[in-house]
Amino acid sequence: MGGTKALAPWNGTTLIAAVIDRMAAQASAMALNARPDQAQDLARFGLPVLVDDEDLADLGPLSGVRTALAWAQARGNDHVVTAPCDMPDLPKDMVARLMAADAADIAYFATMRDHPLCARWSVSLLPGLEAALAGADGGLAVMRFVERQTVIKLPTEDDAAFANINSL
Repeated sequence: MGGTKALAPWNGTTLIAAVIDRMAAQASAMALNARPDQAQDLARFGLPVLVDDEDLADLGPLSGVRTALAWAQARGNDHVVTAPCDMPDLPKDMVARLMAADAADIAYFATMRDHPLCARWSVSLLPGLEAALAGADGGLAVMRFVERQTVIKLPTEDDAAFANINSL
């Protein structure tokens, strides 16, 4: 898409504003994750902006998960729920379903394909994720990390809720 994907127009607003609106009623606290060069663009939404470590920012979405886990840990939380900025139609009960899932390092949704970034992550993963990112050369594939953890997949038939917007 070019530029900051989160700010791409979507139904009269932006992708990130649509996700914020969808998640606001579900979460007790919210924050946005950003690469260092995008943080200022996201500050206008009035939520804390968690900036990825400069050394990890180019390692893919798991650098953002790492940043969110560190934030959750500092707040005394056991888990964090993540949602990508390019899925504006996520289920209105996403957080409740993730939090109700059985104990696991990661709980995420699976439709016809897996959606590991629509997930509940245990803060206990932080040291292992940091080590994996430190050893990543050029990035760390999400599924490569996820497959090494204790995982619960939450089946759902609602493929449309997890539609990833990659072009407008």
